[in-house]
Amino acid sequence: MSGESVQEPKKLRYPFVSQPQTRRTLILAGAGVVVLGLVAWIYARWNHITENDAYVLADMVTISSRIDGWIAERPVTDGDTVTKGQIVTLIDQREAKLQVDELKAKKASLEKQYEQVQAQLGETRESTENAVAAAKARHQEATANVGTLAAQAEQAQIDYKRNKPLVASDVISRETWDQTRTTNDAAVAKHQQAKAQVTEASANLADAITKRADVTVLEKQAEDLAHQIDEAQAQIGQKEVELEDRVVRSPIDGVVDQKFVEPGEYVIPGQRLVLLHDPKSVWIEVHLKETKLTDVRVGQPVEIEVDAYPGRKFTGHVERVGNVATNQFALLPNPNPSGNFTKIAQRVPVRIKVDQPADNPLRPGMMVEVDIDASHH
Repeated sequence: MSGESVQEPKKLRYPFVSQPQTRRTLILAGAGVVVLGLVAWIYARWNHITENDAYVLADMVTISSRIDGWIAERPVTDGDTVTKGQIVTLIDQREAKLQVDELKAKKASLEKQYEQVQAQLGETRESTENAVAAAKARHQEATANVGTLAAQAEQAQIDYKRNKPLVASDVISRETWDQTRTTNDAAVAKHQQAKAQVTEASANLADAITKRADVTVLEKQAEDLAHQIDEAQAQIGQKEVELEDRVVRSPIDGVVDQKFVEPGEYVIPGQRLVLLHDPKSVWIEVHLKETKLTDVRVGQPVEIEVDAYPGRKFTGHVERVGNVATNQFALLPNPNPSGNFTKIAQRVPVRIKVDQPADNPLRPGMMVEVDIDASHH
């Protein structure tokens, strides 16, 4: 056409390379990049162990009743957060409180009796010992007096016997004889009286000593009362424990997973009341085939994916490698009576410590997939 200008085709920058060759070079270069990337990914994943037979676990605490009674209150319910020592269930305490009050009144009465017996014991012991001391003193005095009067009576008897023949021969006067006889009779009478006083003093001393048995009786009463007080205190302690057991508290900081009773129900010892766990103390248990355990070590880092949180990554580390395969925990044995044997790789539980985020998203029972970096030794 005369009115239109004809554009010349652009010349290639590298005239020595044809256009088909350029396309082929680019395709080969892209393929090389893909292959290198695939090789790098395979190398990176070579020492990684991935397993989806894993789930979240926690120490589930089942709080049970230690006594029987009616449920008065249950201030928590499923999903509530509780702190250590918080009341989770309250069993009716009225009868237990009455029993404690009754035992305390009984103990107070016994303590009052004990004080009275102790006071009486002190008075009786003092008066008895004083009486014994006085009786001993009178007995000693009477015994000494008997000795003195015995000597006087003996001398008077000698004088009397010596003067008796003398008065018959008129050596001494009748008056002197009468005085000698009177003196002898008086000495003998005094000696007999002194011996009677010794006998009386001995009886009084024996009676005073006998009254020491009253002290022994009071001591026995005080001892019995002391034992009764101790027994009452032990009963009070037991009833106070039962009273405290009616206030059921959480042993940990945790979350209530399930309640098993309602107010008004009657519970018996051992019956479950509440189930809870500590959301901060969760871990993952993965059952690895025994063929994958060769390079697994404690402390190796683990990446975790949770089915409930797609796209969210969690981290942890290997905390413990089980010592027994899971088939050893089977309730029913697996005998092989036919003799036919098929070798099956067994699984070993591996515990993974999880870095639980602050919002506690991981809950017991959740299924997860773990990736253990076995390149760390």
